[in-house]
Amino acid sequence: MFRLMLDNLVARKFRLLSTALSVVIGVAFLVGSLVLIDTISRSFDDLFADVNQGVDAEVRSSEALETDFGTIRGRIDASVVAEVEEVPGVKAAAGSVFGYAQLVAPNGEAMGNPGQGAPTLGFSWTDVAELNPMRLLGGGRAPVAAGEVVIDLKSANDGPFAVGDSVTILLQGPPQEFEIVGIARFGTADSPLGASVALFEPATAQAVLAEPGKVDAVDVVAADGVSQTELRDRLDTALGDDLEVITGEDLTTENQNEVADALGFFNTFMLVFAAIALFVASFIIYNTFSILVAQRTRETALLRALGARRRQILGAVLMEAVAIGLIAALLGLGVGVLVAMALRGLLAAVGLALPGAGLVFAPATAVWALVVGVGVTGLAAVVPSRRASRVAPMAALRAAAVDESGQSRVRLAIGVSMLVGGVAALSWGLFGSPPSAVALVGLGMAGVFLALAVLGPVIAVPFVAVVGLPIARLGGVPGEIARENAMRSPKRTATTAAALMIGVGLVLTISVFAASAKASINKIIDNAFLGDLVIDSGTFGFGGLSPELASELRDVPGVEAASGVRLGFAEIEGAVRTLYSVDPATMGQIVDVGIMAGRIEDMGVSDIAVYEKYAEDHDLAFGDLLDVTFAETGVQRFRVSVIFERNELTGNFFIGNPAYEANYSDVFDFQVYVLRSPDADPAAVRRAVEATAARYANAEVQDLSQYKQSQAEQIDQLLTLIYGLLFLAVFIALIGIANTLALSIIERTRELGLLRAVGMTRRQLRRAVRLESVLIALLGTFLGGAVGVFFGWAMVQALADQGFSEFVVPIVEVGVIVVLAVIAGVAAAVLPARRASKLDVLRAIASS
Repeated sequence: MFRLMLDNLVARKFRLLSTALSVVIGVAFLVGSLVLIDTISRSFDDLFADVNQGVDAEVRSSEALETDFGTIRGRIDASVVAEVEEVPGVKAAAGSVFGYAQLVAPNGEAMGNPGQGAPTLGFSWTDVAELNPMRLLGGGRAPVAAGEVVIDLKSANDGPFAVGDSVTILLQGPPQEFEIVGIARFGTADSPLGASVALFEPATAQAVLAEPGKVDAVDVVAADGVSQTELRDRLDTALGDDLEVITGEDLTTENQNEVADALGFFNTFMLVFAAIALFVASFIIYNTFSILVAQRTRETALLRALGARRRQILGAVLMEAVAIGLIAALLGLGVGVLVAMALRGLLAAVGLALPGAGLVFAPATAVWALVVGVGVTGLAAVVPSRRASRVAPMAALRAAAVDESGQSRVRLAIGVSMLVGGVAALSWGLFGSPPSAVALVGLGMAGVFLALAVLGPVIAVPFVAVVGLPIARLGGVPGEIARENAMRSPKRTATTAAALMIGVGLVLTISVFAASAKASINKIIDNAFLGDLVIDSGTFGFGGLSPELASELRDVPGVEAASGVRLGFAEIEGAVRTLYSVDPATMGQIVDVGIMAGRIEDMGVSDIAVYEKYAEDHDLAFGDLLDVTFAETGVQRFRVSVIFERNELTGNFFIGNPAYEANYSDVFDFQVYVLRSPDADPAAVRRAVEATAARYANAEVQDLSQYKQSQAEQIDQLLTLIYGLLFLAVFIALIGIANTLALSIIERTRELGLLRAVGMTRRQLRRAVRLESVLIALLGTFLGGAVGVFFGWAMVQALADQGFSEFVVPIVEVGVIVVLAVIAGVAAAVLPARRASKLDVLRAIASS
């Protein structure tokens, strides 16, 4: 039987390659994702190992908040440096300060994209060599005065800048100009993973990045013979309880773990698309082996008549599948490295350049590729293999290719049950509070797709009968033959269409959700935003616009009000939440949050506004006291002085700027809202606002239509990436259609020969094959469209509390997808149609 399996593979090379190709693509994307993930992880691990190489201990605040963006800590007094230096076993110590600092290019444009790309960082320079990872290039020196700065080599090249040039830097206060006294590399790299770096002498760093007399941490070098653990214990004994001491090794591990956690979403994102590609490939493998088993019924029956046992038949088919999976996995390994290189180049294009070291190919990646490639192929072939092993010896007396209709009541009952289960899992993941919502949603979506695949043969016959009718009438004899062929083998038609259904369904899910998100955002802006202009910083949570901009705009002729919006993180009722901050004096004029109790104008340093639904769910009432924990100031007691009913622009909580400034040392506006005076000329006001904002290089002035467009563009950028990845699934599905048609042509060789003998031309035969492919594509598009709209609706409903109030089906996108599906169906049928038309008539008739 092993020899028979090898002979079958060698004799059918085209089938081997076409079946393996779908698995190759899925495995390649899996390998590419794993290689890229390992490369990024290794890059960050090496980065932090280099940064902390000379650090034997670090002293920092014990107050910390764990957020989705990492750990946030309060600052400590710079006087701690002197205390640390007096501890026995300390060789050297230096205060470390870091914060937002964005360089401005000579052309006046802000450099970098901290909102969507690499961060723009400022650090304090230290003369302690063990604690400084930056290496000055020749001709430069360290900063020693208030107006001096050292920048990274990448920024110097991008600027371009040279030693002695002046550079404007955006900081907490107004933009400041510095002289570049040095250009440095980060170890051997031009910059740390594409980030821009500005380094100031310590006192200047405290003033422009943090606050005078404060540092973020104190880094310590141990004296000779003192271990990191011993140094930590000595420092811990000498310093107060408000300070935390950790070893350099623990600091490196902590930094590496934080990055691993932050990359968790990216890793999941990449692996999800690899799973989708393999999920689609499994349908193709199943369909291919189902057809092969049907075609080899007579061959299998003869083997059974000659004494082959069922176990041998089952093993032979499974071995064939495993062999194909093994070949595909090995090819996928090689192609996956190319995929990883392409993904790495994509990251570099958006500003996240990894160091020049090569890709990381871990042994586990090869193991996963082999396990997944062989496993998916083997599992997909189990059912067809069992069907082959059940062929009775007497089947040798019948025609070989017998296809079952798949119209049984058992199939209907199983399919409906699976559909109900899939919808239930999806609903629980979206609307409930399960331990792992993402996994449950994915399981529910997979369940719905599998249910529709099971129900496909039941749906296929009536669908093809109706949709194929105009094709049959307009297409003549080829159209009628295409329609009859698709209806004659509904199981094969439905299984082939199922692969395309998944791709189309996911594409439409994202399209519906994106269209609904855009419509919801536009509605929020129209209903809640009363202003005329938005000044956006392009950041969110780190850096932004100087608060002085909003202050300056209030004095611009024609401006009725200008209010900056800030955000920070705080712990409220046991959970770390995003906390917005507004200007109490002007915000109520510009944003309508639906005040139910209290007045924004009256909010002081200890007042907080709470979203009405949150207050109701947590038994909070107007006037209640609420404990809020900040990284800088610890626990502070606030009074619920405002309750509001619209949280789309402010989240569930907001405070006034006086309260923000009392509890945060880094003060930035991520956006500024401007309201024009009723009698002012809109164009004149905008020109005046733009002139005022001109010296803030990261300030982008937008009217409402532009602001809506910018929000839509952010969604479109993500869509482009998702569509690109989903293209893999659609491409695999098209390979499946082509493969199925090619195999069906072999199955119908005699039939096609008879058609040619009675006068059917080659052109008509090619047309019949293409039209059958179109019907399969339309079935997959129809099923995918239905499930995609449903998934999109479910996602919108699940996010209704987050402002997703509009459900929109993008008719144009749906129409484009249908047209593309028809074109793709025609394209997938090109090679099978040519092969069918080239059959030798006499040999085809003589075949059995």
